[in-house]
Amino acid sequence: MIKYIIPLVFLLGCTKTEIPTPRNECTYILTRIVNIQNIRDVSRKDFHLTVNDKRAGKVSDGVWTRERDRWLSQENKLATTVNDLYAEAHTGGCFDIKGDEE
Repeated sequence: MIKYIIPLVFLLGCTKTEIPTPRNECTYILTRIVNIQNIRDVSRKDFHLTVNDKRAGKVSDGVWTRERDRWLSQENKLATTVNDLYAEAHTGGCFDIKGDEE
Protein backbone atom coordinates (compact mmCIF):
# COMPACT_ATOMS: atom_id res chain seq x y z
CA MET A 1 0.00 0.00 0.00
CA ILE A 2 2.76 2.44 0.87
CA LYS A 3 4.50 1.84 -2.47
CA TYR A 4 2.05 4.23 -4.14
CA ILE A 5 1.96 6.91 -1.48
CA ILE A 6 5.69 7.44 -0.91
CA PRO A 7 6.48 8.38 -4.53
CA LEU A 8 3.47 10.71 -4.64
CA VAL A 9 4.48 12.46 -1.43
CA PHE A 10 8.06 12.67 -2.69
CA LEU A 11 7.00 14.25 -5.98
CA LEU A 12 4.68 16.74 -4.33
CA GLY A 13 7.21 17.55 -1.64
CA CYS A 14 10.01 18.16 -4.11
CA THR A 15 8.14 20.49 -6.41
CA LYS A 16 9.21 24.10 -6.33
CA THR A 17 6.71 26.28 -4.53
CA GLU A 18 6.74 30.03 -4.27
CA ILE A 19 6.93 31.72 -0.91
CA PRO A 20 3.48 33.17 -0.33
CA THR A 21 3.05 36.92 -0.62
CA PRO A 22 -0.14 38.86 0.10
CA ARG A 23 -0.84 38.86 -3.63
CA ASN A 24 -0.70 35.10 -4.16
CA GLU A 25 -1.50 33.81 -0.67
CA CYS A 26 -4.94 32.49 -1.62
CA THR A 27 -3.57 30.66 -4.65
CA TYR A 28 -0.86 29.14 -2.46
CA ILE A 29 -3.34 27.97 0.19
CA LEU A 30 -5.85 26.62 -2.31
CA THR A 31 -3.11 24.79 -4.22
CA ARG A 32 -1.99 23.13 -1.00
CA ILE A 33 -5.59 22.07 -0.33
CA VAL A 34 -5.87 20.50 -3.80
CA ASN A 35 -2.53 18.71 -3.42
CA ILE A 36 -3.47 17.27 -0.04
CA GLN A 37 -6.90 16.24 -1.29
CA ASN A 38 -5.17 14.41 -4.17
CA ILE A 39 -2.93 12.59 -1.70
CA ARG A 40 -6.00 11.63 0.35
CA ASP A 41 -7.69 10.29 -2.77
CA VAL A 42 -4.69 8.15 -3.75
CA SER A 43 -4.36 6.90 -0.19
CA ARG A 44 -8.06 6.03 -0.02
CA LYS A 45 -7.90 4.12 -3.31
CA ASP A 46 -4.78 2.30 -2.16
CA PHE A 47 -6.39 1.37 1.16
CA HIS A 48 -9.45 0.13 -0.71
CA LEU A 49 -7.17 -2.50 -2.32
CA THR A 50 -6.23 -3.67 1.17
CA VAL A 51 -9.92 -3.79 2.12
CA ASN A 52 -10.64 -5.98 -0.90
CA ASP A 53 -7.69 -8.25 -0.06
CA LYS A 54 -8.96 -8.57 3.52
CA ARG A 55 -12.42 -9.53 2.28
CA ALA A 56 -10.84 -12.12 -0.01
CA GLY A 57 -8.84 -13.56 2.88
CA LYS A 58 -5.49 -12.51 1.42
CA VAL A 59 -4.52 -10.27 4.37
CA SER A 60 -3.90 -11.49 7.91
CA ASP A 61 -5.58 -9.85 10.90
CA GLY A 62 -2.26 -8.40 12.04
CA VAL A 63 -1.49 -6.83 8.68
CA TRP A 64 -5.06 -5.58 8.41
CA THR A 65 -4.94 -3.92 11.82
CA ARG A 66 -1.57 -2.30 11.10
CA GLU A 67 -2.65 -1.02 7.67
CA ARG A 68 -6.02 0.22 8.94
CA ASP A 69 -4.45 2.05 11.89
CA ARG A 70 -1.78 3.59 9.65
CA TRP A 71 -4.37 4.73 7.12
CA LEU A 72 -6.69 6.16 9.79
CA SER A 73 -3.81 8.07 11.37
CA GLN A 74 -2.65 9.47 8.03
CA GLU A 75 -6.20 10.32 6.95
CA ASN A 76 -6.85 12.13 10.23
CA LYS A 77 -3.67 14.19 9.91
CA LEU A 78 -4.35 15.09 6.28
CA ALA A 79 -8.02 15.93 6.95
CA THR A 80 -7.03 18.13 9.89
CA THR A 81 -4.45 19.94 7.78
CA VAL A 82 -6.97 20.55 5.01
CA ASN A 83 -9.52 21.77 7.53
CA ASP A 84 -6.97 24.22 8.94
CA LEU A 85 -6.12 25.42 5.42
CA TYR A 86 -9.81 25.95 4.59
CA ALA A 87 -10.16 27.99 7.79
CA GLU A 88 -7.08 30.03 6.87
CA ALA A 89 -8.43 30.61 3.36
CA HIS A 90 -11.81 31.65 4.74
CA THR A 91 -10.22 34.06 7.23
CA GLY A 92 -8.03 35.46 4.47
CA GLY A 93 -11.05 36.20 2.29
CA CYS A 94 -10.15 33.62 -0.35
CA PHE A 95 -13.80 32.60 -0.75
CA ASP A 96 -15.25 36.11 -0.83
CA ILE A 97 -17.19 36.74 -4.03
CA LYS A 98 -15.91 39.81 -5.78
CA GLY A 99 -18.22 41.49 -8.22
CA ASP A 100 -17.90 44.51 -10.44
CA GLU A 101 -16.79 46.74 -7.57
CA GLU A 102 -13.12 46.40 -8.55
